[in-house]
Amino acid sequence: MTTIDSLTELTATLETWNKIKGSAVDPVPHLKKIAELVEKETEAYFKRDPDPFDDRHPGRADPDCSLGHLLKAIFKNENFMDALTGPYISNSREENETHTVVCRLLLDCMPGLETSAVFQENEVLVSTLFQWAESASEPLRSYATGLLAGAMECSDVAGNFKDNNAVLVPIMLQRLKTLKNEMIEMGKNDVNHKATKIQENTARPFSIFALSKKDDSKKLDDQVQCAGISQTENDASHPKMHNINVDCSNSSWAEMEPYIIGSYQMFPLEVHMKQRLILQYLAPMGEYQEFLGHIFEHRAMDLIFQYIDLKKNKDVRLAFDALRYLASLLCHKKFVVDFLENNGIQRLLLVYRPSVAATGVSMCLYYLAYFEDAMERVCSSLPLCVLNDLVRYILWLLECSHESGRCHAIMSFSLAFQFRVILDMFDKENGLRRLYNVLSTQPVMNLEMDFESLLEDEVFTSRQAIRHTCVALKKYFEIHLIIKANSIRRSHARSEGFTPAADISQQKAFKYNADFLSECMDTMLEFTPVKTHWPPISTFEELGGIQLLLQLVAMAMDWSYYAGKTDTIHSALDVLAVCAVTPSVELKLCDSVSLPDNVSSPSVSILLGVADSEVSTDPEVQKAALGVIINCVCGPLYMLGGRFIGSSSKRRSSVRSGESVVSKMWQTFRANNGVMVLLKVLMTKTPITDADEIRALACRALLGLSRSETIRQILSKLPLFNKGQLQYLTREPILQDKRLEHVKFCKYGTELMEKVSGKKTDISEMSLESIRRSSVVAQTQITYNEKELLQIIHTHLLSNGLNESASALQREANLPRAITPPTVSQPEGVGLYHSPGVGTSVTTLNCTSKLPRHTTTTSQPLASTSCINHVTEFSSSHDNRPSCSSPPPTGSLGPIKVNILSSKTPKTPGNVRTSAILKTPYKQLHTSESRPFTKNDNSGGSLEKIVKEYLRKQHALCKNPVTTVPSFSLFSPHQCPDPRLRNSAPCNITARWQRKMLYTPSGGYEGAKLDRKFIFTRFKSFQTYQDTEEDGCFSCCSFSQCEKYLMLGTYVGQLKLFNLNTQEEVQSYNCHDSPLTSLQQSRDTRLILTSSSSSWGSPMSSLWTMDSFFERRHSFSEDHHVEFSKQTQDQIIGTKDETARIYDVQTGNILMTLFDPEKTNNYVRNRATFNPTDDLVLNDGVLWDVRSCKAIHKFDKFNSYMSGLFHPQGLEIIINSEVWDIRTFHLLHTVPGLDQCQITFNYPGTIIYGAIHQFDDDDIGQEDRHKSVYGSTFRTFDATDYSHIATYDVKKEILDLNCDKNDRFLAVIENLKNQETFSEENLCRLYKVGMLRDQDEQGDDDDTEDDDREEEDPSEDDDDEEGDNNELSSASDEAEDNNEDDSEISFTGSASSEDRSDDLGSLGDQSDSGDDFDDDVLFELSNDYTGPLD
Repeated sequence: MTTIDSLTELTATLETWNKIKGSAVDPVPHLKKIAELVEKETEAYFKRDPDPFDDRHPGRADPDCSLGHLLKAIFKNENFMDALTGPYISNSREENETHTVVCRLLLDCMPGLETSAVFQENEVLVSTLFQWAESASEPLRSYATGLLAGAMECSDVAGNFKDNNAVLVPIMLQRLKTLKNEMIEMGKNDVNHKATKIQENTARPFSIFALSKKDDSKKLDDQVQCAGISQTENDASHPKMHNINVDCSNSSWAEMEPYIIGSYQMFPLEVHMKQRLILQYLAPMGEYQEFLGHIFEHRAMDLIFQYIDLKKNKDVRLAFDALRYLASLLCHKKFVVDFLENNGIQRLLLVYRPSVAATGVSMCLYYLAYFEDAMERVCSSLPLCVLNDLVRYILWLLECSHESGRCHAIMSFSLAFQFRVILDMFDKENGLRRLYNVLSTQPVMNLEMDFESLLEDEVFTSRQAIRHTCVALKKYFEIHLIIKANSIRRSHARSEGFTPAADISQQKAFKYNADFLSECMDTMLEFTPVKTHWPPISTFEELGGIQLLLQLVAMAMDWSYYAGKTDTIHSALDVLAVCAVTPSVELKLCDSVSLPDNVSSPSVSILLGVADSEVSTDPEVQKAALGVIINCVCGPLYMLGGRFIGSSSKRRSSVRSGESVVSKMWQTFRANNGVMVLLKVLMTKTPITDADEIRALACRALLGLSRSETIRQILSKLPLFNKGQLQYLTREPILQDKRLEHVKFCKYGTELMEKVSGKKTDISEMSLESIRRSSVVAQTQITYNEKELLQIIHTHLLSNGLNESASALQREANLPRAITPPTVSQPEGVGLYHSPGVGTSVTTLNCTSKLPRHTTTTSQPLASTSCINHVTEFSSSHDNRPSCSSPPPTGSLGPIKVNILSSKTPKTPGNVRTSAILKTPYKQLHTSESRPFTKNDNSGGSLEKIVKEYLRKQHALCKNPVTTVPSFSLFSPHQCPDPRLRNSAPCNITARWQRKMLYTPSGGYEGAKLDRKFIFTRFKSFQTYQDTEEDGCFSCCSFSQCEKYLMLGTYVGQLKLFNLNTQEEVQSYNCHDSPLTSLQQSRDTRLILTSSSSSWGSPMSSLWTMDSFFERRHSFSEDHHVEFSKQTQDQIIGTKDETARIYDVQTGNILMTLFDPEKTNNYVRNRATFNPTDDLVLNDGVLWDVRSCKAIHKFDKFNSYMSGLFHPQGLEIIINSEVWDIRTFHLLHTVPGLDQCQITFNYPGTIIYGAIHQFDDDDIGQEDRHKSVYGSTFRTFDATDYSHIATYDVKKEILDLNCDKNDRFLAVIENLKNQETFSEENLCRLYKVGMLRDQDEQGDDDDTEDDDREEEDPSEDDDDEEGDNNELSSASDEAEDNNEDDSEISFTGSASSEDRSDDLGSLGDQSDSGDDFDDDVLFELSNDYTGPLD
């Protein structure tokens, strides 16, 4: 009967029932008819061989089946379902036919019934079913038992009726035993009759071609004998005809169907069906511990063995239900032991396959593998032939069973791989290929499949299978890794003459943790030859498993709302981490991987994307990805040569090939911006529980990459090293409970700093500048006047009352009898051999001073050999002196006066300036010298060494230490001279202006630089421009080439020209339908380029003619940014995403297209640009040769937004905050102040304006602006050395910024948004460059200057100096001090000027104390500085 016929008949029957509802008409005939229809379609559904463990609605499991349509039609009739579960059951307490039919129909509908909704809220129904199942007559008793089986699947219902179950379970076990005996008797009576009937009616016409039954029987008998089951027991009570070979292709379906699928018959109810219903009830009850006594009492195991023997039981569905009950009983260890002692494994292996029962076996094997003790007993006690059959059986389940059977088989292997005997048999049967097939054949792994066509259930099932397969592969490769590493260790121990450790037993489970796996990987990385052959990895690589796992990782990142996403990706990455210890797999990871939608992605890019904290939010996945990266980049440079180790020449070849593998990995990671990703991960702070471990892994990966000379050079210029950021990160862990991980991070950080700097260093000296200075100090030869030391000792003896010793010393050393004692001075904050308990504040001898809280007023010598007491109590005669300046009596031998500066002493020009090293804890500066020198000290200390170490520490405080110094004095502080040329220009503007007549044109060396610093710290607002139209807003600005007009672009796409003298709007042009983002006029003023960011305004960019008429000349519909070439302006370069196009100005034709998909950096705001000579193009961080149209070099990516531009000098490229050398492609500087800034050069190319612009195309600019303290400011930098000049706060968002050709005016588009009223104030403000702002403007900004300084990064060095009193005011002083610092560093050629470029600097409110110039002089000065660059 077709689906339509059955559904039509069911609909008609339900309509008839609706008509007789509530009447006296008997509904039993109609109910029977519905039950017969459902049972018929259920039988047809079972013939489709559905998954027996699939408890979904038949309509979901198989949308084409008729049973699903029938059940949906029944469940839609709510009145009918309410009658079945309500009145029809409770209308009478006595049994009647209606009860039987209703229970039968409900049992037929159970496959699609929501049991929790039916039974959980209907306790009356459940109680009635318990009563009927216990004492009712057949078939109502069996139907009620079957309904209780569905009810007990709900744990809440089972818990509410625990007492009822305690009574019913032993009854059911006893009833099951009775029915089993009855089934055996019926089998004996019917066997001869059925055998004859089958031989007569089902004889196959071509049976003569089948295999011999004798051979089949012999094969089966051999299997039974190997299993240890007696032949008598196996052959009892069944005819020889049931020993069919189900694997034989000549067997007909008529013979195989009862053993593979089984049957379904509810009426009339046969003995097989009664037992099935009881077993279905007992299955959920088997998990409860309190019923275990009944299990052993009624010998349930014997019953189960009887049912699963398909030679004694012809109903395969009954065997499946028995196996399901067995699986629930295997949750109890006691039952498992009894099961194994009774040859349970052997009996399971005798279950026919393929069959429904074989799927039940898969669940039993999984439950067995879950218990490690049980598996250990299996591996140690069973014969090898049985274990081999067990592995083969599970492997068959991987390919031939239902979906649930495959999952159970995979999970069984994942638990059993820890036993080596199972692992070896798995490899012997080529199990890895079958496991790979399970993964590769899943629908969601098919790149050509339309995933939208897959049903939700199919996707979920496929993902579950992938998840379990990845876990199994992880266990498989981890165990192989342990075995291989252990073998290498044993072999290495034997070669070194040591006794190797005992090998792990094949019957014992491997015990390991993450740390042990990491050690094994390190062993493999160190000792794996270049051309090694490791069978598991080689086989998996040949199958294409590496590419498949990378595809899985990339695709699984988009699996939203799937709970197993993390486990899947984590397991796949762990497999890749193990495989990456071999060079061949590392080379595979350098290739690209195909992804859906015809997309190809580099393998390394996938790993870096997972490791990036912004892409992956799960810390376990991040750590797994970092583990793969570490194994790829941290491999040894020199590997063993494998089988070529016998020949020296071949050995060298192997070593070179091993180095080339690691070098290729370094290049691949660098090409895919691996350094940027690792630096970003190194700064991670979330999640707080895993951040320390993630940092340690990222630092270790950077340590591996730093072995590359090119990468090491780049790292040495990054703020992480030359700004002390790494030192800041190592101060303390993010979470105090993770100190162990933080210790690892500090260890890798120290090694990384040593690798980058090339010198041994301490964790407290984590900046390249401090390391350089320490190296200079270490090479300095320390000399001093020994008589000064003797004078100090003489004074010390006198102060302690040792007058005779002092006299003897004076006499023997021929010391002068000083009338005015010499003073011993030392730099501020440093004492002689301070102990940590003594404060840094010191006092002057013979004077009373306020002591620190932790010092005492008594004499407290710091060491037995100390030459000076910091706090000394003199005799009463000395204490009575009126003042510290009173000289001793004339002619008396007074003590040598020790003058040690207090920390509160005002600074003088002769004082030593505070260095950054003083800000480190004193305990870090003094290690061995803080402890007393004793007689038994083996360190070889002496007074001379102590004094030299003191003087060396004093020398280390110098800002610019040098290796060659004159003899030190113990009576005066040491200070290395500041490097300065004799003809250097004065820092004071007045003095420098006067010297210009002698030293033209700038008043001396670096005079122009000082002029620039003076001029570009002053900006005065004097004009504002607002759009006269309603709600008009400006979006960009530019000056005309004739310097008469200010050109402004608006949000509505208009170009407006304003007269600079009258501030009147001269002209307005409609250019685009969307906001303008850039304006550029040609030098001949005849052409102008306009760009628009929004794609809905077509065209996005255009070239306009500005002669007599303003008209569009060419359109660039897809380019969001266009600009002229620099030198001749006969070409235009346009940018669309990562593609650059060069156009001819005259014709508008495309001359060339610059795009290389393998070298793209995917900058968010990419803008292609020419170099000053138009020979090169920078597009998306890639340097192109215009003549050959080839990519020359891809610069490392350290930000996601700014693509960079050329320096007007033409030798450098600035990409965000990184400055690159075009000639060597080395990283020259990093300027943190330019981070995320849109850069604008002035016309001579000597000044850089940087501002974080607001972008309306996305929200990225808004986020960046809030993250930076410079979000509402523009900053000026000296373009010659990138030193910071000033920071000017406009207190508004900056949309655009531009300057005129003569540096007289600066135009800034300012926008102020009111979040409360949602209003905007938009205007263009014109500033005069070099002019001081008004006093009222200064007063408004004074309050914000200190706040801005407090928001600076604590990791930056604060080399604050006290300037000269004759210099400019406080803000200008800092700018000039920065200039002085830069000039000194530039002169010595040691430290880079960018070390101080990130200071906040002056805010533009500077005043020149005593130097009042009029406007004409300032403009003359501004014209003078544009001379030759310094």
